[in-house]
Amino acid sequence: MTKNQEILNILLELEKNMVKNLATAITEASNEKLATALEEIFNNTKTAQRDIFNYMNEQGFYKLEYAPVTKVTKEEQKCLKTLESLEEI
Repeated sequence: MTKNQEILNILLELEKNMVKNLATAITEASNEKLATALEEIFNNTKTAQRDIFNYMNEQGFYKLEYAPVTKVTKEEQKCLKTLESLEEI
């Protein structure tokens, strides 16, 4: 792994963690102005994370498995079943 790959991996992990933490902060913010400010930071962070991911993918640093339609459909059905069971609660 090159130094650039290491740096990008660290940056991507940091951005992912910030997105998770900001999502929690937004949902728990009791002040609307604060929640709005956090949402703006969240959107910028989410965009940065996606940009880093896309760059890594374009450079061949992040390997993706391209799933066949049947596998995607199967996973979609599992998610829908889970959602339906949650709606029953």
